[in-house]
Amino acid sequence: MLITPEQIRAARALLRLDQAALARDAGISVITLRRLEDRHGLSKVAPATVGVVRRVLEKAGAEFIDRGVRHSVPAPETIQSIKDDVDRIVARSGALLDKYPPMTDAELYDENGL
Repeated sequence: MLITPEQIRAARALLRLDQAALARDAGISVITLRRLEDRHGLSKVAPATVGVVRRVLEKAGAEFIDRGVRHSVPAPETIQSIKDDVDRIVARSGALLDKYPPMTDAELYDENGL
């Protein structure tokens, strides 16, 4: 599927990438990216360049769909990896809290109950 200049701009907005960041990641100049994002830009830029920009946006999390773009769904192993990271953080935090005695109401509140 050929992507459109509108989809490229939408993907950048979705991923919160400015032109300079996308151009740098794609290894192209900002001027080339501006040409590509122009209404008639596809005819002004080499097809290989369009492919590079598309791959960079897809790697960053964009999924191009018919006449649009959306966040891609992470792979199950990516979700599991994130869950494992969160579980490790929770375990470390719990271990740190076990080193300290719980606070009393007197330590938590002043004489006005605040």
